[in-house]
Amino acid sequence: MRGAEEIKWAGGISQFRLAIGDLRAIESRCDAGVAVVMMRLLGQQWKIDDVVQPIMLGLQGAGMAEPDAKRCIDRAHSTANMYALAITSAEILRRFIMWDPDGDVPGEPQAGADNQIQTRSQTGEPSGQPTTEQEPF
Repeated sequence: MRGAEEIKWAGGISQFRLAIGDLRAIESRCDAGVAVVMMRLLGQQWKIDDVVQPIMLGLQGAGMAEPDAKRCIDRAHSTANMYALAITSAEILRRFIMWDPDGDVPGEPQAGADNQIQTRSQTGEPSGQPTTEQEPF
C-alpha cells in the first residue's frame, strides 16, 4: 500500500494519502470515476465536490481527523480561490492513481543514464570525414 505524500498547497505543507476505499468514496461523492474527476479538474469543468473531496479524503487518509480536515480546507479557501484548490486536488489524484511503482527512487540514476551514447568528440575536434561536400567559394 502506498504511503502518504507531502504536498505544499494553500493550506500549508500537508500529508495526503488515498487508499482504495478513499478513491471509491471520491467516486461515490462526485458521482464519477476518479479518472473522470481528474479530467474534469484538469479540463476546468469541475464541480465543488471534485475539488473538495480529494483534499478532504487525502488529509483524512494521511491521519487527520475529519473536523480538522474541514477546518484546514476552510482556512485554505479563505486564502486561495477554488481554481487553485482544483490544481491541488488534481495533483493529489495524480499521485495516487498514476504513480509508477518502479519510478524514481532517490539515489538511483535517471532512466537511460547508463545507456547514453556520446555523439560528439570530447575535444570538439572533427573525428572523421565530412558527410557532405563543401562547395568552394
